[in-house]
Amino acid sequence: MTDKQIKGAANDQEVKDVAVIGGGIIGICTAYYLHKAGQSVVVIDKDEIGKACSFGNAGYITPSHFIPLAAPGMIQKGLKWMLNPQSPFYVRPSLNVDFLKWLLSFAKKCTPQHTLANQQAILDINLKSLELYQTLHQEPELDFEFHQNGLLMLCNTEQGLNDEATTVLQANKLGLKAKVLSPEALQQLEPNINLDVMGAGFYPEDAHIAPYEFILTMKNYLCSQGVEFREHTEITEFITDSANNKISGATTATDEINAKEFVLANGAWSPKLAKQLRVNLPVQSGKGICVSFDKPPIKEGATLQCRTPFILSEAKVAVSPLDNSIRFGGTMELGVLSSQESSGISHNRIKGLTKSAARYLPDFDTSQVDPKEFWSGFRPCSPDGLPIIGRADKIANLTIATGHAMMGLSLGPITGKLVSEIINQEQTSLDLTPFSPSRFG
Repeated sequence: MTDKQIKGAANDQEVKDVAVIGGGIIGICTAYYLHKAGQSVVVIDKDEIGKACSFGNAGYITPSHFIPLAAPGMIQKGLKWMLNPQSPFYVRPSLNVDFLKWLLSFAKKCTPQHTLANQQAILDINLKSLELYQTLHQEPELDFEFHQNGLLMLCNTEQGLNDEATTVLQANKLGLKAKVLSPEALQQLEPNINLDVMGAGFYPEDAHIAPYEFILTMKNYLCSQGVEFREHTEITEFITDSANNKISGATTATDEINAKEFVLANGAWSPKLAKQLRVNLPVQSGKGICVSFDKPPIKEGATLQCRTPFILSEAKVAVSPLDNSIRFGGTMELGVLSSQESSGISHNRIKGLTKSAARYLPDFDTSQVDPKEFWSGFRPCSPDGLPIIGRADKIANLTIATGHAMMGLSLGPITGKLVSEIINQEQTSLDLTPFSPSRFG
């Protein structure tokens, strides 16, 4: 962080009410609710709007995902999976100090106490976001596909089904209408897909959308309303007013962007900018991959058609039926954002995903899958598995919105609304204590 002279900095620059750094699902939803609240907004992204983590998202809106990533058993599973290059979860060895601190903090949170203390907060924020998606879908200016067909957690082992049955019971205690389905019940629900499973957990409240379509329709609407978008624009430095503990502007390769308020919502890249401001933001990248098919690769004479999205539970692979395609996604590879291999996709990751899919879907033909069609993105993961939403402790006009891990799409609208409420000094829709940036000290 540098401390530059403020005087005259904005003489020939328009001063926006809010600058949102990051144009993914969190940034675009934040811009929407700030605009609706009457704020002038500029959205800044180092790449193309919506082409980072949000682009290949499974599209799930998930009240069912009330258990944080930092959950009991994750350390044991992680150690076991590290020995398998095709496993769904992998930690790339690194001596980076921030990464090692993150791993230690994550390990400390993988307890039953942590899960029980936070599952209600995670459920509540997901349900609020689902309500907002339902409202957005009714807006005449927004045109995007929205399907509330529930979510299936398919299990092909007895242990997996027993674990899922326990989660269903927890969901019922929290008020969700979840239930366990037998293979026969699954066949009735989805008659046009051949499944090799022992059963499934079914969460009827869940929904799904096409992520990039949603971001584009939001962007097009906001552009028509005068919201400014700065694509392929990277923030290089902040202009700060140390006397008032505020940011007055941010420099790019070509100019300055001035605003009264700033929102840090650029996902896995947020810690890099936060560090300039001496703000502790313990977020690490979790690399995921996906592939979309206009026609799924299946054996001759077979079908793979369904209405209900599903997750292959033991394999951690998500399958999303969309209007014009079907998407397969999964894996979590921690510690690769700054590595030389960060832009590539491991063939072991691809092989692991496709082999896993074939175990549950016997008609899925892995020989027809082209590895070159796979896409990868980086999820921003906090060490306790909860998003980070709230005012930064040391910077009076900085609001942080990141760390959503695999729930970024699910929590986009509520996060945007909460940020707008914070900036407008309104009563927030939810208690933000579990998500506060200050919880990390």
